[in-house]
Amino acid sequence: MFETLTITLREGIEAALVVGIILAYLGKSSRPELKKYVYAGIAAAVAGSIATAVAIQMLMAEWSEFMEGLMFFIAAFFLATMLLWMHRASKNIRQDIEHGVESALGNWQALGILALTFFMIYREGAEIVLFLSATAKEASLSVVMEGIAGLVLAVLFGYLFIKGSLRMDLGRFFKITSVMLAIIIFQLIIGGIHEWSEVGIINLNQTGMSIIGPLVKEPASIIFTGIMLGFLVLLFVMVPWRQAKIENLEGIEKRKALGAARRERNRKIAGGIIAVALILVFISSQISALPSGIDPVPEKVSTTGGQVKIPMASVADGNLHKYVCDMQHAPGESCPMHGDNGKADVRILTIQKSDGSPAVAYDACALCGAAGYVQEGDELICKRCGAPINRDTVGEAGGCNPIPLKYTLENSEMVIKTEDIGEKASLFKSQ
Repeated sequence: MFETLTITLREGIEAALVVGIILAYLGKSSRPELKKYVYAGIAAAVAGSIATAVAIQMLMAEWSEFMEGLMFFIAAFFLATMLLWMHRASKNIRQDIEHGVESALGNWQALGILALTFFMIYREGAEIVLFLSATAKEASLSVVMEGIAGLVLAVLFGYLFIKGSLRMDLGRFFKITSVMLAIIIFQLIIGGIHEWSEVGIINLNQTGMSIIGPLVKEPASIIFTGIMLGFLVLLFVMVPWRQAKIENLEGIEKRKALGAARRERNRKIAGGIIAVALILVFISSQISALPSGIDPVPEKVSTTGGQVKIPMASVADGNLHKYVCDMQHAPGESCPMHGDNGKADVRILTIQKSDGSPAVAYDACALCGAAGYVQEGDELICKRCGAPINRDTVGEAGGCNPIPLKYTLENSEMVIKTEDIGEKASLFKSQ
């Protein structure tokens, strides 16, 4: 939340700066007839960005899990390179772009101006597309509204900048948004690691998942949102959008102008303090409103004759059910559900799929160990990393899915061999 606004606003302002400088230079060079090629380059760049978005969505439809992780890393890479480029070039950006315009005018002129504008603007559009492809799995209304708001503000900035009626402190603007982008890059890298760990490209142990997991869960996302809101407030307070004109003022008029500037600054600071308080309330209310999920108390089952039997009727309600050994086996008899040394306590989970068939698995996964799952609607949620698991994929191996257990159906009962249950008992030793 608000990452989209940040990206579209910053990329849009960078694009507006590029267009403004090119148009201003053409006007200064008495070549206004070439301005139409600047607008043609903008149109071509927008069309190219849309085509890139369509191509990425087609690829993600084919390799969704792999592509989601790849998009995270690609978006992080491009945002990082853009951040470094702006840090190095911000002091000489006008000279660099004007030099590019000079080169374009000397080579092919109209075509050169069109190509220069296209590549400069397409780069910004491609970065927006890559970011949205990586983070917005669904085109929700909030994401669309954030994107529109960021672009509208950027277009307004560009119009006022080109007209000369806006004197924004670009140095402060880019410093603050650079920190915001660094936070977004961090989120993208963490998201990419998590996605690729689910498909086995990156092998994380349980310690790694215990570090990565909390950073991709919903409470962390809300906190990141609060941080982004805080930086937007800082942007409002610290970046003067109009400079006080006191160069030609003297005496009482100068004191009036300085007094008005101080009052404006104080109003912005007061508004910022109120906004920060509201942000803290927002974070607290959003986290407290999160669904906690249903974590059923494990039911006790007997391990009679080397088997565990669970009635089919017990999962017919569509809810998550968990089971543990009832400890009623004969004295001295080893139970696979407690492992070789008897220190484990294996938990089994069952749930009914949408087609009515049962799914049986450990209450554990290969990535997060025996952290277990809770149920939220039709999904299971990993307690450690927050990964959502569709109930219809329970029983399938891979990623953060519950580790499947073999079973047979006999007389309306799910029959599981205790020796099969004991295969992963080591996962539960520390529980």
